[in-house]
Amino acid sequence: MNEEGIEEGNEEEFDAREDFMAWCREHTGPLRRTARRHARDHQAADDAVQHVLESFWRKWEVADLRRKVKNTPGYAQRCVINAWRSMERSETAERERLKKYASGEPVPETQDLYSDIEWKLSLPPMLDMLNPTWRSVIELRYRQGRSFPEIAALMGISESTARRFDRRALIALAEAERAWGEKGGGDGRR
Repeated sequence: MNEEGIEEGNEEEFDAREDFMAWCREHTGPLRRTARRHARDHQAADDAVQHVLESFWRKWEVADLRRKVKNTPGYAQRCVINAWRSMERSETAERERLKKYASGEPVPETQDLYSDIEWKLSLPPMLDMLNPTWRSVIELRYRQGRSFPEIAALMGISESTARRFDRRALIALAEAERAWGEKGGGDGRR
């Protein structure tokens, strides 16, 4: 028996699914109202709430997260607002990128490694010449939009290694881009 008079091994099992569903029933309405005050339409608001709920569910068995979410009502609302802002930024960037490439104008030359990563990824010969591990990091980072901690967890490497592989791959892509243009690859950049 422990100090509270409960026999060891007979404590109720924590049911994460039931606990999470109860929390969702109580808080989804207020979260949706918060999101709808900020979002441009109801669909975007619901997407932000869904994104946050998925994130919470993946981590619901972690006691620290449950305490933070249950004891701080503003935490979940702040997460919804941040999720909506993040989605809005990525949608705006995608619209701008599509507008720029649809116009047919040549992409400006730049020394920035992170510029026009979509254009670089669209050329298979460039990706084929990368180290397979670097290519995986680039694919996860720029095609799937994953963060460095997520990439590190997925690939079983440290976050600093994921960042280093990303940097090296971008340098290799920039060198390949220059070589591609010098060989007359028809990229529209001169």
